[in-house]
Amino acid sequence: ERPVVIYKGHSLDWYTASPADLSTLGIDRQDFVVCCVANYRPRKGIEVLVDALAKLPAEWRVRLLLVGRMDDARLTRRIAASPVRERIHRVGYRSDAPALTAACDVFVLPSMKREGLPRSVIEAMAYGVPPIVTDCGGSPELVVDGVSGLVVPIGDASAIAAAIGRLHDDDELRRSMGTAAKARIARDFRIEDTIAQTLALYRQLAAGG
Repeated sequence: ERPVVIYKGHSLDWYTASPADLSTLGIDRQDFVVCCVANYRPRKGIEVLVDALAKLPAEWRVRLLLVGRMDDARLTRRIAASPVRERIHRVGYRSDAPALTAACDVFVLPSMKREGLPRSVIEAMAYGVPPIVTDCGGSPELVVDGVSGLVVPIGDASAIAAAIGRLHDDDELRRSMGTAAKARIARDFRIEDTIAQTLALYRQLAAGG
């Protein structure tokens, strides 16, 4: 008769992978790396992220790492048409996706609609990588805008570019947001709380029945 929200809990103990060596993907240690982990669907907004990369200053050494099944023809055409296509790395499905995320400077999930509580954002936050998300679905429930990451409007490549630029230009802000993101997962999305709240709900329903 009414919705009850119980967040899927996590534990920082689950995220212990060492950051991957991105040089094996042709990415230099001096590059500023933006990561996105997703399987391609139009609602994921990956094309918007591709467009955002092209809006950054040409002299910046920014690279986009796309992890997941992203071989759709529409995305391929969009990347091929981008003036910065040589800075976009599609590596396909990877079992070490969390380690790749951990090696990056910023994580972006540019979803357009129907986003739940995205695990890829949680993984980035657990590794202390500051996230940029759109105001879509559960993403802004994970990310406290301006504290543990940045929340931007849906479908706005310029806003995503500005958010990336803000974190690119401010090392201290990037570090502090990464630290706050990790602390938010540890404090507000605990697996122990999920278990306790689920048991409490079952007990309440059983007593009422």
